[in-house]
Amino acid sequence: MRPQLILVGTLAVLAILAALGEAAPGSSSWPCCNNCGACNRKQPPECQCNDVSVNGCHPECMNCVKVGAGIRPGMGPGPVVTYRCDDVLTNFCQSSCPEA
Repeated sequence: MRPQLILVGTLAVLAILAALGEAAPGSSSWPCCNNCGACNRKQPPECQCNDVSVNGCHPECMNCVKVGAGIRPGMGPGPVVTYRCDDVLTNFCQSSCPEA
């Protein structure tokens, strides 16, 4: 009886973990890219993304670089600093990023 209880408990925990790991419909997980840069010819390709953000890079980005100062949208006061993830990842450009 006890081994059956352990088996049922283990299966229940695995089912819960599997449900938590699924992405919500319409959501997109990183990596995603809207402005694809260079890709190599490997299958699947390894690509670099040229997306920039004023809010920094995604937490999973290993190499976040400061791109430089640009002009604020609407010609607001002062320059704005932008960042780009410089990682080269497999299928980086396969998924578009959701609108923020």
